[in-house]
Amino acid sequence: MNYWNFVLENRKLLAFGLLMTCLSGYGQTYLLALYVPYLIEEFSLQNAQISVYYMVATIGSAFLLPQVGKYIDQISLKKYTLLATLVFLMALVLMSVNPYWYLLPVAFFGLRIAGQGLFSHIAITSMSKYFLKGRGKAISLASLGHPFGQAILPILVVALINIFGWRESLMVNAAIVVLVVPIYLYFFIDEKSLVVHEETPASEKDGPKKEVSQWEILKSGSFWLLAPNLFVLSFTVTGLFFYQFAIADFKGWTLEWMAVGLTFYAIAGSMAILFAGPLIDKYSARKFFPFYLIPFLFAILFIWLFSDQLVIFPYMILMGASAGFGNAIMSALQVELFGATFIGKVRSIFASIMVLSSAVGPAVYGVVVDAGFSFDVIFIGSTLLMLLVIIQSFRIIPDFTYAKMKYKFKKRHRRFDFFNIFNLKH
Repeated sequence: MNYWNFVLENRKLLAFGLLMTCLSGYGQTYLLALYVPYLIEEFSLQNAQISVYYMVATIGSAFLLPQVGKYIDQISLKKYTLLATLVFLMALVLMSVNPYWYLLPVAFFGLRIAGQGLFSHIAITSMSKYFLKGRGKAISLASLGHPFGQAILPILVVALINIFGWRESLMVNAAIVVLVVPIYLYFFIDEKSLVVHEETPASEKDGPKKEVSQWEILKSGSFWLLAPNLFVLSFTVTGLFFYQFAIADFKGWTLEWMAVGLTFYAIAGSMAILFAGPLIDKYSARKFFPFYLIPFLFAILFIWLFSDQLVIFPYMILMGASAGFGNAIMSALQVELFGATFIGKVRSIFASIMVLSSAVGPAVYGVVVDAGFSFDVIFIGSTLLMLLVIIQSFRIIPDFTYAKMKYKFKKRHRRFDFFNIFNLKH
């Protein structure tokens, strides 16, 4: 079965994953930021105040996510999705009708936990659980919803605000979600055909798989291998994007060039996601794990060392490639290391780390800037942090030594087969 036949045969479940990651944009920073000026004016807030509300809501959702995310392993996919959608709708409606400033953190919390957290969690977990052969492709295709949302939703939201006003636009967004999600679940998702695919060694096939606790996951070596990578990727991307226009001003670049660069970021991320799935299915995620952050490292070096505006393009392309490839690798690797049976519990923990780091990144960068340091200090610190995480990633190769790796790369019959990655027959 080739890539396109795989898509056609599994189009309903794949489209569900794509839909949920796309709709998660309603709870992402890039979309909620469009409402910030209206909220500041409406409630007479300072930038620092609304930033604190947003950070508190994000951190709160990060801590709650493991507790609610694990239940996707225990209840039906339809019921879990509808419950997450209900929370999301309540948060949208609350923000729309809310007359009091102190309810803003509550609305932010609902949008972050249900939108950014659970919608993405539902999409990637369902791809991880219900696919075995082609799992990497399924995760990658579902992950395409993120760049699609970045391309479509801001334009839609701005248009709705201009037509109806910011409060009314939130109600329209709620109506869109309440129509699309339940209707798709009812007509296109047949839970009787959904089977959890677990790769179990022959010695374990006869006995039930023991359930692991969240504490056991947190104590495992696999968790401490993956957690630093997930944290540093979200921490750095969110921090750099949050201050992208301040960075442009620091480097002497125009905002128009930076905006064009964001388009290249989205394109590079989408292309990386498309190629990541077949590569993961053919070679496994763990083989790429030590290397996927290296383009990001070079991206930061470029923006630190060069001042020409043209460096925006390699910076955005390399960063987008790492982010796109990394999202697919980290999702697939969680299944490879922890199995698919309790992947909802596993993914909820890692998702909380991602959400937490997205709150911490801008805050840390802001403290550095407010302390009087230039962005060069941020670039140097980010480079060193990235380098340390890349080095520790090689722990996934148990017998890694320079001599052994050099010997393996010299073996011609193990040559990387790039042009055959879209074939599911391994």
